[in-house]
Amino acid sequence: MARKNISVSIFEEHPQVGVPSHCSGHVGIVAFKRFSPEIPRRLIENEIIGAVLHAPNGQPLILQRPRPVTYVLNRCEFDQYLASLAQDEGANLHLNSRVAGYSRSDDGQIRLSIRDDREYQVKCKILIDASGCGASISRYARFTKSRRGLLVNSAQLSVENLMDVDEDFVEVYFGQGFAPGFFGWIIPRRDGTAKVGIAAGARANVRECFERFVRKHPVVSSKLSRSKQVSPLTFHPIPVGGAVNRTYDDNIMTVGDAASQVKPTTGGGIVFGLACGRLAGEAASNAILTGDLSAKCLKEYERSWRELIGFDLKAMSFLRRLLYRLPDRNLDHIFSIANELGADEILNTTPDIDFQGRTLFALARDPRLFITLLSASILSAPSWMRN
Repeated sequence: MARKNISVSIFEEHPQVGVPSHCSGHVGIVAFKRFSPEIPRRLIENEIIGAVLHAPNGQPLILQRPRPVTYVLNRCEFDQYLASLAQDEGANLHLNSRVAGYSRSDDGQIRLSIRDDREYQVKCKILIDASGCGASISRYARFTKSRRGLLVNSAQLSVENLMDVDEDFVEVYFGQGFAPGFFGWIIPRRDGTAKVGIAAGARANVRECFERFVRKHPVVSSKLSRSKQVSPLTFHPIPVGGAVNRTYDDNIMTVGDAASQVKPTTGGGIVFGLACGRLAGEAASNAILTGDLSAKCLKEYERSWRELIGFDLKAMSFLRRLLYRLPDRNLDHIFSIANELGADEILNTTPDIDFQGRTLFALARDPRLFITLLSASILSAPSWMRN
């Protein structure tokens, strides 16, 4: 928008962009390069060629590529870099400035209440809410109803001096006893440190789950037995229920976590946020330049992003319901089926790990993956039918 000589102001509630960082920064290379501006090499903390998925009983499923398939980003510095690009184009960045509420003025514009060391108001023609999960503006605009049952809470910190961790592989740990409703992870960096975290269903105490994961998990506790914590433990909610029903109104759009534009299978939101953020900027620019700020005009934003990621969000939402509330014994059985049928060989050919819906739709033509997915569907039917 700023590049088109539109006056843009960014209100960041924290004193520093990117701090605190709640995100693992793990992104698929193909989709990231498609939607992100080119970034300095220093922002890439690692390049990953595969993943080791651990069933609740410890049975591994290893996915591996000949070349790197994902980046581990320094999320704090990545956010700061994006902010600097926006400022270079003329956007105004306001730090320590929290948007406390909004109203509509008599001339049809949006009036924002901003709090820093004082409270003041600003007017704008278009408001784009990118304030994350639980976004206040979107809630006040009644874009969506509360979906607490479709949230997970995450906890993550960084450690050094891990044992028996291959820096080329991320590790993912399933099990209702440690990460109920989701999973835990170890994401290594090239410098020998790693991001260790879990996400758990909204009803679980995520702090207690994290402590149990790092101290009691038979594999993870061994890898961390000599480790040292090098960053604070941070917590963050993640919406994983699939896209909200509506993301626009007169003068308003919502994007990213605020719109639940997040992969339900993994909680990843960087790539979809980049893609939908670009579409929101294009729609807002068109609205301002044509003078039509109505919901009818801004509806084009929703049409565009649903055309881009809507099918994948629906498919991934189904997969999440299918797998992540399974009893451990059923998930162990699915891992056994996948290993026996060689499903890992099929998944290792996946062209894009971010657009999983279309990818799995194509791969499911292979009988081995089809049988694996069918087995998961049958075994999980009692749990996903309750959601």
